[in-house]
Amino acid sequence: MAVLILAIFCVGTAELAPSGMLGDLAADLSVTIPTAGLLVTVYALTVVVGGPIVTAVSTRIRRKYLLVALLLVSVAGNVVSSLAPTFDLLVVGRMLTAVIHGTFLAVCVVTAGGMAAEGREGSAVAATQLGVNLATVLGVPLGTLVAQQLNWRATFGSVAVLALVAAALILLVIPDDGRTAGSSAAHELRVFKDWQVVGTVLATVLCSGGMFTLITYMVPLLTDVGHFPSAWVPVVLVAYGLGSIAGNTIGGRSANRSADAAVFRQSWTLAAVCLLYWFAAPSAIGTAVFLILFSMATFALIPGLQAKVLSAAADAPTLSLTVNMSAFGLGAALGSWAGGQVIDQGFGTRAVTIGAAAFTALGALLLTQTVRAARRRPKAVGAETATAASAS
Repeated sequence: MAVLILAIFCVGTAELAPSGMLGDLAADLSVTIPTAGLLVTVYALTVVVGGPIVTAVSTRIRRKYLLVALLLVSVAGNVVSSLAPTFDLLVVGRMLTAVIHGTFLAVCVVTAGGMAAEGREGSAVAATQLGVNLATVLGVPLGTLVAQQLNWRATFGSVAVLALVAAALILLVIPDDGRTAGSSAAHELRVFKDWQVVGTVLATVLCSGGMFTLITYMVPLLTDVGHFPSAWVPVVLVAYGLGSIAGNTIGGRSANRSADAAVFRQSWTLAAVCLLYWFAAPSAIGTAVFLILFSMATFALIPGLQAKVLSAAADAPTLSLTVNMSAFGLGAALGSWAGGQVIDQGFGTRAVTIGAAAFTALGALLLTQTVRAARRRPKAVGAETATAASAS
């Protein structure tokens, strides 16, 4: 499991690294900072569009070797990014890195779930998410430090080397169970006839939208609304990262018992935290405390969403998980845009907490409906069986 966490850490760090060195990128490649910021947007859109396509064409490849192949594509993308003489070529490198993102994480989740003991699938999903948490807490700060001490190219180069090590370790450590990533694209697509899968993916878009409505503007919430001292913001962000790890652990354990119960509780908890954040935001201490609570609630929900999709699409999980990864990306783009609109329309930065609560509550309502539908399904099947028996 540690090898998969390392590999996900590499992919997650590659995704997030530009946010910590936009100024260096912009200055070196003679573009504006907003233009450099497009590297994040392009990455997200490539994940949304490219993930399902890559998954659909790779269903026949055995999981172990697919993980290695995808990681090597990521290595190539980071090498191109490291050596890119122009901004346009850097964009190509970012797209090459991003196109494998969704499929790689989905196959990691499926592989981890297959390696887990019965009843521990939720913790296995949470363990893979830990790689993303560590990329946020450690990867981005370390990448920024490398860029400051050397240059931004060294950051991409370092990620490429570490990802190459992870690929070698996957070959050495991860057992080859002979299973492929999926049976066929057509078979994988059939799971989208199941409302449990489709409803959860749609709820993921909404919940992710709520998360990123607030995440995008969490620093202005601290400093502009809560008047929190700027010098202490990095300390709060570290606490935010630690809160994400704690929430991820809680979410994994909850999903072990029941993914349905976990997403029901955690989605409504996140909506409540976002709503209560509005009341706490004007206080320096209050906004810091609620940002950490928001982090815990956010990352407690994510393993449940993944585990619910994994359970609902058990016979064809890879494409559904990849689509769910794309749903997170789509929600992130939607939430970031919505938060900006809330501010631009004159409601102020504080109001993004209400926007986040609204998005998340809609997601929670949808999840509640899927949970109730899942509970009714066994009764419906039992009724049909009884009817057939009496007719015979």
